[in-house]
Amino acid sequence: MNIRSLIGLGVLVALIVVGFVFSRPQGGTPDVPDDPGAREALELVRTHPARNDATLEDAINRYVKELKAQGTSLHRGEWQVGKERDGVYAVRMLVREKGFNEWIEREFAWRVTLKDKTVRVISLAAIHFMPFHELPPLPHQDQISGTFMESQVETRPG
Repeated sequence: MNIRSLIGLGVLVALIVVGFVFSRPQGGTPDVPDDPGAREALELVRTHPARNDATLEDAINRYVKELKAQGTSLHRGEWQVGKERDGVYAVRMLVREKGFNEWIEREFAWRVTLKDKTVRVISLAAIHFMPFHELPPLPHQDQISGTFMESQVETRPG
């Protein structure tokens, strides 16, 4: 074999590899361990009702679609599931978007307890998709009293 044949073969192999990489669908398949509990946890999160959409997956899809419509460069990761302990899993999706100077990474994450089929938000970004009645209490919420608000109303001229 001469050098031209080797170069031609190398270019052909490179084109095949590049074609294979770019032909894969964006987002790929979920990164889920071979564990029925992990698959169930992922499905519970994907189908869980969202604040302004039918499901959490729909909410993330809409968020990504809106970013693309604005012309924002982004990378949507795959769903990932990790086992925290027996019957408890963490499910997350990463979305990286190009900011003004650098990339911004948003982690949408939830904790799933299979025993009672609960989905709890565990990341700041995911709070915006959860229904209000499912959000965790605010820090120091027990120290905020209604009497302060009532006293302001009573002392206002009127």
